Amino acid sequence: MLCVKELRREDIPFIHQIYEQNRAVLHGDAISQEEWHAYIFGEDADFNEAHFIIMDGDSPAAWLKLNALNEPDIWISMLVVDREFQRRGIGSFAIQFAETRAKDHAKRAVRVQTTKDNIIAKACYLNCGYEKMTGTRTYQKFQKIL
Repeated sequence: MLCVKELRREDIPFIHQIYEQNRAVLHGDAISQEEWHAYIFGEDADFNEAHFIIMDGDSPAAWLKLNALNEPDIWISMLVVDREFQRRGIGSFAIQFAETRAKDHAKRAVRVQTTKDNIIAKACYLNCGYEKMTGTRTYQKFQKIL
């Protein structure tokens, strides 16, 4: 059974693991657990964002980060599903959670951008009813009006 919990300090090892597992597709740099802790919980943390862990029973399965919480539109700035749990609808579940949270907070839309070579993510957003927006040579933006 899938559920969502707010990210806690003890979830940092999972964030580190899932990020490293997917770093190539995210086109990201190596980030240590200490750096993740400082980034999410430190004095320079962005309090205009929220982090969630998607749980499959007792197991962490995905990480969802929402940004622009004080803006009219909310952004999914990170959605990463653990390889062990991919292709089980967890990404779609996380997107629906983001949409529900946005509606509950009277947001106009949910937006996201992903790299153009992330075929799985692009297909997931399109399957969830997102429309393509303008993008760049590297990134594709999507939105869903609520």
